[in-house]
Amino acid sequence: MEPLSVDQPHNRLTQLLASHSFILTEAAVIEALQRLPKIATDPHVANALLIYDSVGRVALSGIYGQFIDVARQAGIPLVLATPTWRAGHERVRLADAPVTINQDAAAFLTGLRGQVEIGIGAEPILIGGLLVPKNDAYRPEQGLSTTAADVYHQWQAEQLVTGGVDFLLAATLPALPEAKGIARAMARTMAPYVISFVLNAHGHLLDGSQLAQTVAEIDDQNVRPPAGYMINCAYPSFFKTNRLPRHTLQRIIGFQANAAARDHNDLDKAQARLAEPVSDWGQRMIALHQQAGIKILGGCCGTRVEHLRYLTDRLGFHENNRG
Repeated sequence: MEPLSVDQPHNRLTQLLASHSFILTEAAVIEALQRLPKIATDPHVANALLIYDSVGRVALSGIYGQFIDVARQAGIPLVLATPTWRAGHERVRLADAPVTINQDAAAFLTGLRGQVEIGIGAEPILIGGLLVPKNDAYRPEQGLSTTAADVYHQWQAEQLVTGGVDFLLAATLPALPEAKGIARAMARTMAPYVISFVLNAHGHLLDGSQLAQTVAEIDDQNVRPPAGYMINCAYPSFFKTNRLPRHTLQRIIGFQANAAARDHNDLDKAQARLAEPVSDWGQRMIALHQQAGIKILGGCCGTRVEHLRYLTDRLGFHENNRG
């Protein structure tokens, strides 16, 4: 398959990483939607269809708007992800959703970014086009093979790039084979891209793959390797910095941490929100930033705006230096 024929934007992600020591990203979006009245997510494509509903658009705008406000008040840049969880071509078809749903989600966030008043010295907002595993992210045995993942995820990657995202983000990946395939698909678009893994309490991918080996294999297989790697849907203590070689640590650019230091099976079965004190979560995240140099920080399952504020209150204007 030929590379996607689109005008490639300047690599704003690489530029941002080079010029800032701290970049904020979002907290849990779908959980925030579930707390709101009159909001229902789709069983196939989750929150993606809300961009076509007036109530849903207001809800999404409000949630993303909170993240924007936190970043702007602290004077730091922000990374947002498109509301395209599960919006691969098979699920889009099952949901009877518009075939342009990924492009439309990118346009929705781009429009929201455009509504934010840009003042002198205002920090940028980057939009990542979100892709996730085809099946259950907590069950690595359901992951696709490398070849199948390359084929399956190519359509959504192309749609998001056509929609004008700044980069592609494949998140919540529990197994090496599907991660390798989705990396191939994203690399082929010629857009910047990031791979984000789920870790267990031992610091490994959920399929048992070691993080250092995983990063090396994906880097080695691609002429255009990822701009960097992230961790999401794991508590900060799951990331074992002392067990990783220096070159692996240098490739980890971000962490979106769960609010609870629990096994993924426990979180999946929980009837109520589980969370450690925000201060414990926040101090562990700050330690990863200061000791391991991880720049992009935000929240995943169980996190709210107060988690982001904890970070920005301590790593805001005084911490976020350029260069």
